[in-house]
Amino acid sequence: MVEINDEYARILNGSKALLDKLLQSPKTRRAAERLIKEHYPDTVISEDITEPYVKEMNEKVDGLTKEFKDFVKDFKGSKLDDKLARDIQTLKSERDWTDEGIEKLKKLMIDKEIPDIIVAADHYDRIHPPTKQGPSLMAPLDWGFGRKTEDPDMKLLFEDEDAWAEQEARKAWSEETAKKGQIIT
Repeated sequence: MVEINDEYARILNGSKALLDKLLQSPKTRRAAERLIKEHYPDTVISEDITEPYVKEMNEKVDGLTKEFKDFVKDFKGSKLDDKLARDIQTLKSERDWTDEGIEKLKKLMIDKEIPDIIVAADHYDRIHPPTKQGPSLMAPLDWGFGRKTEDPDMKLLFEDEDAWAEQEARKAWSEETAKKGQIIT
């Protein structure tokens, strides 16, 4: 057996206790193992043992993360598609938009980057206000009320309604009297 002095034994025991303490603590274990591996590359440390499992788990987690992101994206897309379908139905039923008009709205939404079709419809209406409908060719442009005329009856009607009404009543009375040959009471 090799003989060592007490001082050297105390240093060796202190060094072993320190290394054991560093390797047992979760906070310092990885750093201590890496330092040992740096000086003794053939040493097997915890990372060497867990690396294949961690790599496999990371691949699985990455796959699940991608699946989840795709699911959320599809879900959001389906919600947007449902909202778009409802808004298109609203435009067709309440605002009388046609399929051709809806296609123009979709093009406007893309061109102007408008995310909502109802807002796009309002914008389209503002850009393209309805044309004012002109008077029908079958209907007169005015009714002639108050127009200057040479007809004495019309002149009397617009100047003195009561006198005109009395004159017309006398005419009607006279016509009825002439038809029956007697005075009507």
